[in-house]
Amino acid sequence: MKIARVLNVIALGALVGAAVTVYRIKYDATMHAEHAAKLRREIASERDAIQTLRAEWAYLARPDRIQGFAKEHLELGPLAREQTVKLAALPDRPAPVDEIGKKLEALGLMGEDASIAVDTPAAATARKPQPQPPAKKATIAVKPAAELRAPATRPAAKPPSSPKTAAPMNLTDFLKKMGLAQ
Repeated sequence: MKIARVLNVIALGALVGAAVTVYRIKYDATMHAEHAAKLRREIASERDAIQTLRAEWAYLARPDRIQGFAKEHLELGPLAREQTVKLAALPDRPAPVDEIGKKLEALGLMGEDASIAVDTPAAATARKPQPQPPAKKATIAVKPAAELRAPATRPAAKPPSSPKTAAPMNLTDFLKKMGLAQ
C-alpha cells in the first residue's frame, strides 16, 4: 500500500511538472507570436515609408522642376557654333608614365649594368642610330651553379601502361583498394 502512495505522489509531481512545462512553452510561443506580429507591422510601415519616399523623389526629380531650377540658378544657354572643337585641335594624349620602371631605376635594378632586360621605347631607338647590344637576360639562382647537384637516387621510370580490359570494380573492392574499408 505504501508503494501505491509513493507512486501516486511521484505521478502527481510529474503531472505538476508537466503542467508547468506546458504553460512555460505556451507562454514562450505566445511571446514569439507577438514578436513576429510586431516585426510584420514594422516591415509594413517601413515598406510604406519607402513607397512614400519613392513618390517624393519622383515628384522632386520631375524634369520640368529641374529645368526651372537650372534656368534660375545656372547660367546655361544653347550651344553656339563657336563652342565646338575639331578633333585636330585637341591636345595629344600625354605619354604613359611607367611608375614601376621609375621605382626600379631608383633602386638601381634597370639600366646598362642591371641584370633585368629592358625594351627601349621607339622614341629612344629613333634618336640612337647605332645598333644596340643585346639586352641581358634576367637569371635567378638560389645556389651557385657549382653547388647544384643531381639527386642521389632517382625513381625508376614506369613502363607505359597498356589499356586494361578488366571488368569494372564494384564499390567494396574500390574502397578496399583505397584502404578505406577492410
